[in-house]
Amino acid sequence: MKLYKNILNILIILFIVLYPILPSYGIINSDLILYSILLVQTLGIIILNDERQNIIKNIPLLLKDKIFLSLSLLNLIMYASTIISIDKKITIVNSIRFSMYIFIYYSISYKLTGKNIFKILMNSFLSVSILSSFISIFQLIKYKFSNIQLNEEHRISSFLENSNNLGAYTILSIFIILLLLINTKKKSQKIFLFISSLLLFSNIILSQSRNALLALLFGSVLISIVYDKRFIIASVIIPVILFIIPQSRIRLLDIFNLDQNSSRFKIWKSAELMIKDNPIFGLGYENFTSAYPTYIYHNQELMVHGSYKALHPHNIFLKIQSELGILGSILFVLFLSFTIITLLSYIKNCNDTKIKNILVGITISFTSFQFMNLLDCYYNSLKVIITMFIILAIASYYNNINKNLS
Repeated sequence: MKLYKNILNILIILFIVLYPILPSYGIINSDLILYSILLVQTLGIIILNDERQNIIKNIPLLLKDKIFLSLSLLNLIMYASTIISIDKKITIVNSIRFSMYIFIYYSISYKLTGKNIFKILMNSFLSVSILSSFISIFQLIKYKFSNIQLNEEHRISSFLENSNNLGAYTILSIFIILLLLINTKKKSQKIFLFISSLLLFSNIILSQSRNALLALLFGSVLISIVYDKRFIIASVIIPVILFIIPQSRIRLLDIFNLDQNSSRFKIWKSAELMIKDNPIFGLGYENFTSAYPTYIYHNQELMVHGSYKALHPHNIFLKIQSELGILGSILFVLFLSFTIITLLSYIKNCNDTKIKNILVGITISFTSFQFMNLLDCYYNSLKVIITMFIILAIASYYNNINKNLS
């Protein structure tokens, strides 16, 4: 049993370290580690009686886990939507993919064991996010040596494969670092966390993601309102810095550029038409992109340009409603509500100051990430959505070990 637990611990930590770095698709990707975790757990259930007892022991915890339950119900609706899907294969494949996200959440929350595993878990997650900043800086240096100017066409993506994904990925980690920085007393740790914050801040600047810049401002204001009034100074300084830096200033001002935003308005309008035609059940999970060409053909004024095919409606609520209908929207809102309520309860019940800072950082990161999804949709992005599930699992894991200790 000890060997089984050690193997599982190693595989889960290995996944957390490598999933952002490895390619999303291809022969060698993080799915290989994920399937290994699934295989090991399956063999553990078959061979080990203690593992079967642990599964039974975890069932009451899972039934009380509102995040797990709301995600599972949403996943069931995804599978059910196969019945009315335009492209049933796309729906089934992506529903299975979402099940694997839930499996990641479950594995971290309920299967990690060991005295120092929480520290290893946090250090692994945050170290890779900081590493992404070094890769971003390296890519910037390459641009400079190649006489390529950093602009809308030439942006930094680090190992996230897409600059917008880099911005979203960083938002899901930067507030954890910032909350630790605010409350750390040791000088050496404060210096390290300050440098780490600057590195992650540079990630957002270099990604030139407008949504990430807005989420950074949103999260900073949120910290100052709900947690630490001292941070109101930072929430004033950050916008000033962003407007001083040319790249971020241009991208922020682009938010008000109607010419650049017209394509998004057209995609939103396309989604509205799909919702109007399929208000109850939707089109089927991940079928927005399958229906999009037909709606553009019949509504030429909504065409962005001749060859463009929207992958999603650039708004998570439009995506859920257009693909999963009314019940899907209700379950998604329940997931958001239950998650925020659950995270707040974790914070309230936490007696460890450092852990509480991490939990507050996770809550701010999760909320800021959802804010980003009002103007785009990152639930389609493999590495970004895995990151969201991981930070929720980290919070859930601490809550579970806290219950065991008490």
